[in-house]
Amino acid sequence: MGLVIKKVLNTSVVLCVNDDQQELIVLGKGIGYGKKAGAKIDSDDVNQVFVPVTSPEIQQMEEMLTNVSPEIVEVTRKIVQKATKVFDNSLNKSLSFSLMDHINFSLDRLKEGITFKNKLYWDVQSYYPEEFKIGEWAVSLINQELNVELPREEAASIAFHIINAESKSNDADSMEVTKIISSLMSIINLHNEGRLDPSSINYQRLLTHIKFFAQRILRGQQLDSDDDAMYQMVVNSYPRATKVAIKIMEFLEKKYRIKITDEEVTYLIVHIQRNLIHD
Repeated sequence: MGLVIKKVLNTSVVLCVNDDQQELIVLGKGIGYGKKAGAKIDSDDVNQVFVPVTSPEIQQMEEMLTNVSPEIVEVTRKIVQKATKVFDNSLNKSLSFSLMDHINFSLDRLKEGITFKNKLYWDVQSYYPEEFKIGEWAVSLINQELNVELPREEAASIAFHIINAESKSNDADSMEVTKIISSLMSIINLHNEGRLDPSSINYQRLLTHIKFFAQRILRGQQLDSDDDAMYQMVVNSYPRATKVAIKIMEFLEKKYRIKITDEEVTYLIVHIQRNLIHD
């Protein structure tokens, strides 16, 4: 792929065009240093390429990137590189830009002495452990390379960006998803006498199901089949789990005005049943 520089945004970011005249944002350490429009880029120098970008996006990105230091670009590149490796290259390409903008904004707030508590810190740590670990590593890297002291809560904020990037669609906001997960797991735990076992495989399966369930209901993409026989069989077979599922339905309808389909309720009951204590 031939790349020709159209504009140098900073020493680590350039706007290029490829052989098909598509505009691309290219990141690479020192990739724009001493370069001018019209210069060709060696593919070995390219760390990340983003394609394609529309004219409105280019303008927004240019404004953002011209206000971001090369050091922030580089530390962002390292974080995205690590996250991409952990999640097998399945992350949305927009992660670099959203994360770069977040880090830049966080450092600006830090200079002004303004810090925010992330109320979902412990929820993210509990429900998204892999993303949270990367967030912790990222905060340590930023603090070390930029000689700052970002608060530990930033680990959860960075994790949110990674969680969003895991989704093929960014419709569902990760903070709202996490709030729903926390609320539903609390309802289940309460009706299980506070005895859910986070170390059990059934708990992990329940948590995974709740995560995707929360994403589906926020996107309006609930599972919905006509298998009424299966629904009735599950409801009749697992009355205790059904009561918990009904509590969840009532909560979601009251808070989000979302009516849950019978198929979604069926799966919820099955997963809840596997986690109920049986004295």
